[in-house]
Amino acid sequence: MPETSPADIKALRKQLNRFSCLNIPPVLNTAEKEDTRAALLLLNEVSDYQTLGICADTLGQGKSAADAYVTALVMPVNIDLPEREGPVYIKFNTLKGAWYLDSYSGGSRGVLITFHSSDVDEVNGTYGPFPLDLFS
Repeated sequence: MPETSPADIKALRKQLNRFSCLNIPPVLNTAEKEDTRAALLLLNEVSDYQTLGICADTLGQGKSAADAYVTALVMPVNIDLPEREGPVYIKFNTLKGAWYLDSYSGGSRGVLITFHSSDVDEVNGTYGPFPLDLFS
């Protein structure tokens, strides 16, 4: 794993702050997607585990996003979710491989990622929302 300095982490956080407090993530061009994925993967390398919060219009969209993000951040995993109609909220903890699914009536859409680190306090935080298809 490459060494990531506190200044590097501060720059990554600043880069990802553009997504903070949005209800719906912006549409990103190819270069913006690549830069955002790279920033998230660097933070991922210095974190111990992640928690994902996914708000989607359908279970299919939410499951696709969960599968893609978890595969990119940790490893491929089959998240076997029960059928549900309408907008959904999915929470996934990469440390435990545990998930939570519920209906969602809010207007937010996208993926929030919370990075958890016991060694690098600067990494700890919630980032996003990011596009559902960022890692697709």
